[in-house]
Amino acid sequence: ESHGRTVSSLNRTDENLSASLLKITDLENSLVVADEKYRFMQKLRNYVSNICDFLQHKAFYIEELEDQMKKLHEDRASAIFEKRATNNDDEMIEVEAAVKAAISVLISKGDNVEAARSAAQDAFAAARKQKDFPVKFDEFGRDLNNEKRMKMKVMAEARQRRRSKAFDSKKLASMEIDNHKVEGESSTDESDSESQAYQSQRDLVLQAADEIFSDASDEYSQLSLVKKRMEEWKREYSSSYNAAYISLSLPLIFSPYVRLELLRWDPLHKGLDFQDMNWYKLLFTYGLPEDGKDFGHDDGDADLELVPNLVEKVALPILHYELSHCWDMLSQQETTNAIAATKSIVQHVSHESEALAELLVSIRTRLADAVANITVPTWTPLVLATVPDAAQVAAYRFGVSVRLLRNICLWKDIFAMPVLEKLALDELLYAKILPHIRSISENVQDAITRTERIIASLSGVWSGPSVTGDRNYSVSAYPKPASGRKMQPLVAYVLSLGRILGRRNIPESDLARRLKKILVDLNEYDHARNMAITFHLKEAL
Repeated sequence: ESHGRTVSSLNRTDENLSASLLKITDLENSLVVADEKYRFMQKLRNYVSNICDFLQHKAFYIEELEDQMKKLHEDRASAIFEKRATNNDDEMIEVEAAVKAAISVLISKGDNVEAARSAAQDAFAAARKQKDFPVKFDEFGRDLNNEKRMKMKVMAEARQRRRSKAFDSKKLASMEIDNHKVEGESSTDESDSESQAYQSQRDLVLQAADEIFSDASDEYSQLSLVKKRMEEWKREYSSSYNAAYISLSLPLIFSPYVRLELLRWDPLHKGLDFQDMNWYKLLFTYGLPEDGKDFGHDDGDADLELVPNLVEKVALPILHYELSHCWDMLSQQETTNAIAATKSIVQHVSHESEALAELLVSIRTRLADAVANITVPTWTPLVLATVPDAAQVAAYRFGVSVRLLRNICLWKDIFAMPVLEKLALDELLYAKILPHIRSISENVQDAITRTERIIASLSGVWSGPSVTGDRNYSVSAYPKPASGRKMQPLVAYVLSLGRILGRRNIPESDLARRLKKILVDLNEYDHARNMAITFHLKEAL
């Protein structure tokens, strides 16, 4: 019995010793882990401290490069805007003076075309002479105004080349337009020399950007390695990672690298989209290992908002600046690029974002300003045939207005329909373009051609096979017609052209066929059928 107790006591003692040894081993292991964590956190603390100092030191240089790139973009746009404004002002001063003189003669002397033409030519020459800079010598005998006169001569010659390209002597009277496209629908306001100068200066800025981080080791200068260091912390010690609210600090750590790469982003011109850039590809997969194991995101992971936050805080302000200061609303290419960039931003940013709302307000304001600055002459065919260059100027101004109308319609996927209606229909089409084409209604062939250009510009929004549904008015500068249709003023004008054709005794089947197609594009099938019956058009709608 005594032996049994002794054996049992020895067994318990052995078990206790084994348990103690296991505890000692566990403690030793935990000390090793704690030591590893301590060493890791010490290194990480030093790394974070160093990278914060490093990025703070580089912030001034990055901001300087950003300002330089902004200035380059704005100067490029300003040169185009100023050249266009100068050309338009010079052109209109001469032609409006001639038109005023011609109208005065036509009113006082009836339809004396020769007298009106002579008066217009005299007024045109007088207006041009008033713009001449007189010879003015300095103390060294140099003509101070010579450069200004040469510049005006070059601009006048450029305008004349533009006119000659769109018109020949035969077309001056008839105003027929080749290829169903009128002058002013294409933007050619930037010269090759200006483009080359901009490109060379841009290259210098980007070269400087490439050198910004060149004095630092890769672990600080390479975004991929910085990302790897942060991911390692998240993977190995997620509790301390979350306790330190690192997810809130990541955008501040990564943004300098993003800003530096976004210097290459030119959202209004053809180039690399920010979604194709290195920073986007790297940070889009933040916290996601290549094998898909070990660690990753859950639905409540704040790191899921890393890229959207960077887009809102870094990319969106760049686009806002470009659209507010550099966007040429008359350029179809720039507008197409602006829309693509805006869509990319919208995909990443919350619709409740104040910055996004301000961006959309800025776009709408700039479009409204462009509409307000558009002038489309309402000169009659007699005036256009009498006054030198009046036909070309009117055609150019109409072409510019159609270009703007088309560009506004391109925003159909961004703005609500009431916004587009107010800008495109009420303020531009009905207030400015329609009065112009009404003034040339008797020149029915040209009127139809220009109406076709309007319909083409409205395609996909208010015209074309893809457009269905009712056309009720919302806001309009015109009295609401009985039919209550948005396009009724334009439809009424098309029908008036049909009546003009009907009063003529010569065959006009081709023009009638074109009018019928316009009505079909506007989904006015009843009117189109009536047009076909009136002019004996046998083909199907």
